[in-house]
Amino acid sequence: MADVFENFITQHEKLIYNIAWRIMGNTEDAKDISQEVIIKIYRNFDTGLRAEHAKAWVARITHNACMDELRRRKGKITESLDVPLDDDGPQRQFSDPSDGPEALLLRKELSGMIGDGLAKLSEEHRALVVLRDVQGMTYEEIAEIAEIPIGTVKSRISRGRGQLKKILIGMMEQK
Repeated sequence: MADVFENFITQHEKLIYNIAWRIMGNTEDAKDISQEVIIKIYRNFDTGLRAEHAKAWVARITHNACMDELRRRKGKITESLDVPLDDDGPQRQFSDPSDGPEALLLRKELSGMIGDGLAKLSEEHRALVVLRDVQGMTYEEIAEIAEIPIGTVKSRISRGRGQLKKILIGMMEQK
């Protein structure tokens, strides 16, 4: 069972971290949430889990852990003293050899702006936009993960995208 669990976590650790980082907005919180999620998966791990449901199950646990943590923090502003203020988040392991330094710089700047924009969205909109547009999940998977009707998922994603667009336009106008 230990080998099965280890293989399962190895297959899903990037998904867990990426969802946590996008929802929580910083590396330290994403690491903490990822550890919590792995512990929750271990406690509820069933070797009979079907592979086609694994991604949605892991995403639901990660989403719920993030939302629980955000609810606990509601109204509290905290900043880590250990993390530099210009935290860039997850880095690509392999750079694209066809892109030059200018393209990489523009992509990094755009990614930072999108991350800042996502951070300004409400928690419910941010989480759903991340699951759909960053993780590429279907509306059905997101509805299952968030445990809300598919119509609600679609409307919240649409509103979230609209808000994100306004935020990004405002950021561009400030430059």
